[in-house]
Amino acid sequence: MKKLLYLMAFATLFAACNPHHFDANTFIHFKKDPCFGVCPVYSFKVDGTGKATFNGVRNTAKIGTWNRQLTPEATNALFEAFEASNFEQFKDTYTAQVTDLPTTWVTYKTAAFEKTIKDYYGAPLLLKQLEKMVETIAEEETDWKR
Repeated sequence: MKKLLYLMAFATLFAACNPHHFDANTFIHFKKDPCFGVCPVYSFKVDGTGKATFNGVRNTAKIGTWNRQLTPEATNALFEAFEASNFEQFKDTYTAQVTDLPTTWVTYKTAAFEKTIKDYYGAPLLLKQLEKMVETIAEEETDWKR
């Protein structure tokens, strides 16, 4: 019994030291497809520990694979925004009969669910705000390493 209490105290102390509120199995994957013009084409993935990977294809400042570690504050803010959005309530696809727009794909995975959304046109403002948060982090030019 005494060992169990020590183990529980250690686990609690260890959890309190972890500045990330999410784990490596929780992630956001963001992908921008091409348009007929000069739209950026890339994919970006960040997990709950802040490990980020950017794969630039064309029309972006970073071409190839780049890695970065986000701060716990930035990571937690991003994932908490996705949690607060009730991401699973969004439709799977937003599209219309228009041409020459890039398609944005957003995947959010947690222990409880995984959902991918295709956004071509007509997504709600809240989803657009989440996309902008991710896009801002992905397209930043500081702290990336090849």
